[in-house]
Amino acid sequence: MKKKLLIADDSPLAHQLYTDHFGDEFEYLHAYDGADALLLAASEIPDVIILDLLMPLLDGRTLCGKLKKHPVTRGIKIIMVTAKDAQSDRIVGFEMGADDYIEKSRPLEMLARSIRKQLES
Repeated sequence: MKKKLLIADDSPLAHQLYTDHFGDEFEYLHAYDGADALLLAASEIPDVIILDLLMPLLDGRTLCGKLKKHPVTRGIKIIMVTAKDAQSDRIVGFEMGADDYIEKSRPLEMLARSIRKQLES
């Protein structure tokens, strides 16, 4: 059975990039704003969420905090993937409960490794 991967990013290009890179490895769920991501995470319980920090309606930090505090979604692995690469952004991401934090400028293979690592833990 395929693992569920929720892509929460307001950029359709990012969704295409991730699905092209991972191919048929996952069952994909797509959210283009934080509110939809929250609803999908609660109803579908994905194994991993690729979470953009800057999204409309509910930003990634707030969404991550809500998911990690809720008993139904707290076990979902969350990888923040963002263009914001300041150390302070990384610290806040981990404080909100992110399991990993990867800059969008990094190669996709780093994200793939992170996803595999999160699924193993």
